[in-house]
Amino acid sequence: MRATATLAFLWISSLLCAQHNDHHPYSLPIDIPIFLSGTFGELRSSNIHAGIDIKTQGREGFPLKAVSDGYVSRVKVSTSGYGKAIYINQPDGKTSVYAHLKKFSAPIIHEVRKKQYDTQSYEVELFFEPSELPVSKNEIIGFSGNTGGSFGPHLHFELRETTTQKPINPLLSHYDIHDSVRPVIHSLIAYPISEDAIVNSAKQELQIPFQKINDSIYAADPIEAIGKIGLGIGTYDRHDNTYNKNGVYSITAKLNGTQIKGLQFSKIRFSDSEYLNTLIDYPRYSRTRQRIQKLFRSPGNELDFFDHLEDGLIDVETGKDYAYQIKVSDVNHNNRYLFVPIKGKEQEVAVPPKKLPEGKEIEPNRDYLFMYDGAEVYVPKNAVYDSNRFVLGFDNNELQIKADHVALRKAFQIKIIAPDSVIGHYLGIQLKNGKKGFISKAIRGNHFVAKIKKTGTYIIAQDTIPPIIKASQLYDKRWLSNFKTLRFTIDDKETGIRSYQATIDGKWALFEYEPKKKEITFNFDEYFSFEGAKHKLKITVIDNVGNESNHELEFYRK
Repeated sequence: MRATATLAFLWISSLLCAQHNDHHPYSLPIDIPIFLSGTFGELRSSNIHAGIDIKTQGREGFPLKAVSDGYVSRVKVSTSGYGKAIYINQPDGKTSVYAHLKKFSAPIIHEVRKKQYDTQSYEVELFFEPSELPVSKNEIIGFSGNTGGSFGPHLHFELRETTTQKPINPLLSHYDIHDSVRPVIHSLIAYPISEDAIVNSAKQELQIPFQKINDSIYAADPIEAIGKIGLGIGTYDRHDNTYNKNGVYSITAKLNGTQIKGLQFSKIRFSDSEYLNTLIDYPRYSRTRQRIQKLFRSPGNELDFFDHLEDGLIDVETGKDYAYQIKVSDVNHNNRYLFVPIKGKEQEVAVPPKKLPEGKEIEPNRDYLFMYDGAEVYVPKNAVYDSNRFVLGFDNNELQIKADHVALRKAFQIKIIAPDSVIGHYLGIQLKNGKKGFISKAIRGNHFVAKIKKTGTYIIAQDTIPPIIKASQLYDKRWLSNFKTLRFTIDDKETGIRSYQATIDGKWALFEYEPKKKEITFNFDEYFSFEGAKHKLKITVIDNVGNESNHELEFYRK
């Protein structure tokens, strides 16, 4: 251990400290202390995070400000994704993005409401010319919220190159976040890659213990190996005065002083998320939800920001010693180092390789068509990242598509024969809790059809229960002159809600929809005019197979 620690200290003492970039004169988008719950490039379950998430103290409604002069180029309202979002094109060739807003500023609301009432749709997208909605630096453009695919109040903030729409890391040169905390490395995994590879007498991936030497250096127990091997780490970053486990900025690996792998989140493409599962040990993540980042390029990884030499693998030869050095950094140049000594040694196998799963081997470089009496599965080229075995079959009206913790790159296309009567029927997936998940209602010929990116058991199910509509309080036959809103819960227990519509006195009325709250809200504002005192409200909700519910009431308002 003493020799290992000495080698680690000698290595780290030779490293040079990086310098910060010049600060760019942007203002902050929100006037509260800045703490982050998400960083740029963070690996999420389905995407690579394209911005930073600024915590808003668990509350909504903080004023949001333009970080620079510019003009509102785009506004989008969606029940998913970014929810209510504003895009501002700036003179420096960048676009700032503000997402999950509760509401927009008055000039933007005016344009959005016109579009919503013109199209009779809550979900809209608008584009503007430079002269239509100019903004000044620090001008209030909206208020923080929790709309769309957000799991708590916060501001998702992005900077993009305007011409390419590639997101760039806002923390590199535009904002300084108080952070003196080094990233954490919590796991080290070794992978035998070549057929002849062995790691510590095992032909399976193996967790390697390591110890803390000082505040910045860890040293792993020596690895004895032979053949081509790769390493992976579990890591996260924390900032001052917060406990959120955020993504790190960069990971580099050196072998005997030569860099063989580099991963740096300074700029990404939205299409990079297609390769997310090649960056991590996906089978391990699927089994345990532990995210291990590979320090080598695996099949299907086509990411530009993943620098490597010889795919980042280590070709271990008998009788040779190797010094493998891992550096994990955040944007404030807080670093953590892990020193991994590797010794090339022939050895007996104590832990044999995992048994190959049963099933048909699917390779990425070709397509496949599997036809059954009543069902069909089409696997397009490059649907998988690497060769994997799948168990496929159709029996007792159940289509099986199963594989052991395999990520799909592209969707499989499936067909299952429809029953004679399709009222309320749909193509679904059998869930682990015994319930059924809705997949598709689409029919082509006499088959239900769908594109799927999950393995499992697919079935034809039926839903005949209409959605639920429930007022949040008593509105019927009441005077509502002092009310600011009308709120209703809408829900469907099986297939989910496809559409909803509301009218007041026969005129389309805008109800904002938040699916995660299962709530629709009407705001009494100047964009809907009332005539007389007695008014009739009708709400219609339709689920994904066409079951319909209606709710009618009368209220009074002048």
